[in-house]
Amino acid sequence: MPAEEPAVAGYIARWRPSSLSPQAAAFARQVVPAAAPGGRERAKNLLWAAGKLADYAAWLGLELVPEVVFHPSVIERFARCAPGLSPVARRTLRTNQRFIARRAVPQLYPADTPLPRERAKAPLLCRGDQRLPGPGGRPAHDRAADEGGGPGLPGGGRRPDPR
Repeated sequence: MPAEEPAVAGYIARWRPSSLSPQAAAFARQVVPAAAPGGRERAKNLLWAAGKLADYAAWLGLELVPEVVFHPSVIERFARCAPGLSPVARRTLRTNQRFIARRAVPQLYPADTPLPRERAKAPLLCRGDQRLPGPGGRPAHDRAADEGGGPGLPGGGRRPDPR
């Protein structure tokens, strides 16, 4: 990865897209190094996302500074209202723009608070070989279905194992 950093920095410095205004491209070249892209392809994607957002912000008349362009409301408005983008492109651009914003203007994106975790089911209690009954007094072991016909099979229970 360290051998790739000069190549990525050179790519970012040379990036001049024909589809964006020169001001938007300059803004993208300014903010993308803060995101520390891991390779040339990632840098290209981040430059495109930052450039598209900067072009949109300039069209709205906003000042091209990271604190304004990467404000959460600007990113969301871009994701909802930018013309000429497919839904997939909107989602990809919004994700990349948020990624850049968390690194370029971290004060606008505080760290996520961890959510509490709970178990999906109560753990099974074992006593030796025998499992304790589950809720409703029904046995929790795998042989319990054989005696009563088995779930979903009428009459004689499960078929014997062919092995």
